Amino acid sequence: MMMNGQKMAAAEVAVQLPESKMVAENTSGPFVGASGGGAAAAMRPFGRKAEVMNVLLRVLCMVTSVAALSFMVTAQQSSTVSIYGFMLPIQSKWSFSHSFEYVVGVAAVVAAHSLLQLLISVSRLLRKSPVIQSRRHAWLVFAGDQVYT
Repeated sequence: MMMNGQKMAAAEVAVQLPESKMVAENTSGPFVGASGGGAAAAMRPFGRKAEVMNVLLRVLCMVTSVAALSFMVTAQQSSTVSIYGFMLPIQSKWSFSHSFEYVVGVAAVVAAHSLLQLLISVSRLLRKSPVIQSRRHAWLVFAGDQVYT
């Protein structure tokens, strides 16, 4: 290789870049736990209140999922119909419909997912570790909740 009329070796041509310091991304927030204590824990604006609120929302989700499932499983209707003066009792149980059985199955899966997430959140809260470990974990939980919704 030639530069200014002089022959240079390949090692002399290498470019050295200045050192740069990489700034870590702030991944803390009201629902994202900080790794470690001290100053990192002070970066969380809501602290344990947000984690307790997260667990309470999981409890609310679990209660509503189980209530919806129990209402669907026990749904039935009965009435009487008068045909030419004859009173005929009619009873309808919604589990005879295949599409309704599918909806009940989906509600059961949602209730199981809610129970699993509730148990995980409560165990982490009792161990005093962050309920949501990282930003990636928060997105994963959010995506799972959206799928089951």
